[in-house]
Amino acid sequence: MIIKLTLSLLLTLSGCATTPIAPLTNCDPHLPPAQIILDGDLSDWYNQTGIRADSDEVFIAFDSFDESQAIQAADFTTRIRIDTDADVTTGKRQMYNAQEQDMMLSQGVDLTILVSPPSKEFGELKGGAQLKTHTTNSTTSISHSDAGFYFLPTHNAPRYEARIDRSLIPSLQHDGPISIVIEHLAIGGTILKTQSFTTTLPTYKPNPPINDAIASKPTNGLRIMATNVLFSSPLKNPEPFARVIDAINPDVILYQEWFKTTTKDVRGWFDENLDDNWTQSIIDPSGGVAIVTHLPIIEGGLKIISQPDARRTRSIAVAVLDAKKPGDTKPLPLIVVSLHLKCCGGAGSSEDLKRIAQAHKINTIIQELRKKYPNAGIVIGGDYNLVGSRKPLDIIADNLGIDHQDLTPVPTKVLGTQSMLTWTNAKSPYTPGRLDWILVDDHAWTPINSWSLDTARLSNQALKDAGLEREDSRATDHLPIVVDLIPAK
Repeated sequence: MIIKLTLSLLLTLSGCATTPIAPLTNCDPHLPPAQIILDGDLSDWYNQTGIRADSDEVFIAFDSFDESQAIQAADFTTRIRIDTDADVTTGKRQMYNAQEQDMMLSQGVDLTILVSPPSKEFGELKGGAQLKTHTTNSTTSISHSDAGFYFLPTHNAPRYEARIDRSLIPSLQHDGPISIVIEHLAIGGTILKTQSFTTTLPTYKPNPPINDAIASKPTNGLRIMATNVLFSSPLKNPEPFARVIDAINPDVILYQEWFKTTTKDVRGWFDENLDDNWTQSIIDPSGGVAIVTHLPIIEGGLKIISQPDARRTRSIAVAVLDAKKPGDTKPLPLIVVSLHLKCCGGAGSSEDLKRIAQAHKINTIIQELRKKYPNAGIVIGGDYNLVGSRKPLDIIADNLGIDHQDLTPVPTKVLGTQSMLTWTNAKSPYTPGRLDWILVDDHAWTPINSWSLDTARLSNQALKDAGLEREDSRATDHLPIVVDLIPAK
């Protein structure tokens, strides 16, 4: 009787949208749920919280306890408890406080996710996430990659959206009820806030590999790629990087982490592994930022954005390109920037404050260049490392457009998916996230395509058509992000 009553309460309290906290939609049968795009923007959730599921993924939208902190680097733990069959007799029996109803309810928890989990040292939390699966008699630790778990945004936010891969969690491969409880815990375990949701899973059916082909670049425009190559990895393992460049076929590459290399090193790599059209380049041999292109560079160079820290002086690579088409006589200036902001730290940390200071410096540098080229477009791409606050992105974008509007972040969904991931490392305690961004002046140049590439997600035929191999994207921990632009005027 207790079991039936508990499940009945869960389903009754959930209402149409399957959550006792807030309805997910207005339940109008003529308004089907929007397709979830995992980008950290909850407009496709009608700016509310809850669960969505399709044939092979489960999505969760939930509130943060303290929006000033990114939840993987917080002073509180976010605990996600998933009862994959909404059955208290399976999994690990746990009680939780349904705060909105002021009563205790029970779950049979099959999967627990801790974000900013407690460390072994009393009174401390760790960054990243820990996952455990449960049966009635045992608990097993797994990695985030074992569950296909990640969430966005990577920076601080009032709400987050997360994803779990049903194909990797056998207990999610059923059609029927599921309940999820999300608790925010203070250091020491005191519960600060609770949210609870239920829904019904649709029939499980794993989706086939993605057959999406890489689109051809526009004949009347440009293709720009930004990519972090992980400590000059192309020098040690050139083939995957060469195949990716051949497949994407960019006009401009904005590089990060060509560390401890010279212009001669990078140019030599291109000459040996690609064609000889890559004639123009700007390389920072210490900081690793670079611009490589076959377009004429009107002017360019390196601009320091922060003084030396323990490892290096940090600069941006800046170039004014002539993007005019063959036959045109008048130059068409386009300002491009490759950046790599300070890594690590949470919102308000010393690292975050350095990113903010670097962002102010970048904006000032480009404002000065804008005065010289008032009609030029602007593209600023690279590794923004937004693991604390979002402020650096907004500061850089501020008032740089041709009409004094802010630059626009382009959406870079992983090709063939609905997720805007750009960084992934299965061995890291941190879940995949969005560290890499491209800002554009869309009043000067119009983005018509934008995406990132993960070769592991493509079908064999798509790989063959593109001349790629399945593990090419694992040659570095960042995915290349791409935007196609055409002149707006």
